[in-house]
Amino acid sequence: MRLSLWFLGALLLVAAGQDFLANGRPLYCRIGGENFYPGLRAVWLGEDRPYGHPVLDHIRQNFLWRRYEYESAVFAPIPFSPGELPMTPDTTLQQAPPGAIHPGPNTRFRHWLGTDDNGYDVAAGLVGGARIALLTGATATCLAFGIGIVLGAIAGYWGDNRLRIRRGQLWAALLSLPIGWFYASAFVQNYPADGGPWLLWGLAVGIFLAITAVFGILGKYVLRTRYFQERAVFPADLVVMRVAEVFSSMPGLLVIIAFAAMLKTQTQTLWPMIVLIGAFSWPDVARFVRSELLRVRELDFVTAARGLGLNEWRILLRHALPNALRPTLTVFAFGVGNAILLEAALSFLGYGDSNLHGATWGSLLQNARSSPQLWWICLPPGLAISLTILALNMIGDSLSERR
Repeated sequence: MRLSLWFLGALLLVAAGQDFLANGRPLYCRIGGENFYPGLRAVWLGEDRPYGHPVLDHIRQNFLWRRYEYESAVFAPIPFSPGELPMTPDTTLQQAPPGAIHPGPNTRFRHWLGTDDNGYDVAAGLVGGARIALLTGATATCLAFGIGIVLGAIAGYWGDNRLRIRRGQLWAALLSLPIGWFYASAFVQNYPADGGPWLLWGLAVGIFLAITAVFGILGKYVLRTRYFQERAVFPADLVVMRVAEVFSSMPGLLVIIAFAAMLKTQTQTLWPMIVLIGAFSWPDVARFVRSELLRVRELDFVTAARGLGLNEWRILLRHALPNALRPTLTVFAFGVGNAILLEAALSFLGYGDSNLHGATWGSLLQNARSSPQLWWICLPPGLAISLTILALNMIGDSLSERR
């Protein structure tokens, strides 16, 4: 486990320091007696933002970062950005072997791990892929944990006969789900593609939540008849577990591909893919939390808290759930590995972020399909994926043995 932690720690440092390790712009340069930091500026302000300096703007517009004769300059160890395809006159070098010199007047710029068929630098893609893999794995797993913990806690703590809800609220909630889904999906399909993924999905989620909130108010304050005000037993455990079985029975990779095809270009960015991966990864978390709460809810301290007259929600959130979450680190480690593997598979099949082509491990492997005999194209990203998944699985196994 110690070796796995060291490997993941190194991978995290590579992901965090990507802009210092692989950057097609100089980290520091001196022009006309002035000091500039184009590589670092691009991180915070964007690569396409003008500098307001005639020389720097000329270099940026013509992509002359590696061709210009600076008074002094410091480049990253890998002088290429992940997914960078330089335009002319700074031409690319396709299928270059490891150590090949990049075309240009300066012979100090090398492709340390070579390039693929499209001219993407493999070393820069490995560094960029580390950030994408960890970001995807951690974010998607956190999303899956959020959904799984909520549903698993409800199913495990209340079971089939402990949760009582007013009939009006129950019927309103059941009606709001398909209606909210219909209007949110219709909005996504008809929204202009140039609106940006953040705004698109934020508005879609906002529409869904607004519709469910309106129906919730309707069920609580409008349906005031005796029938709708009576409390009915809601079989939370049965419903949650049947929904989890439905999600588990669907192959996540194929379902995400179907969503990507249905929503056309709207999912061809990283964040919608992360949301889809997390949305189809929660059943295992829900089952684990449910099984733990089935055990914890019968312990003496929960019975004592209930005997003192504490609210059921308070008992769940303050006492039962924290004790049930302690062993979930095992599931988290395996979940991160599965999310990384799923993102790599999507990128390999061409359903990843179209703006990150050549900057993820899966897209590098996709480029290797046309030239499998070139070992430097397929071996490095394949090893990176394998070692990362192996390290996470070893950590998960070690945590499960310590429970």
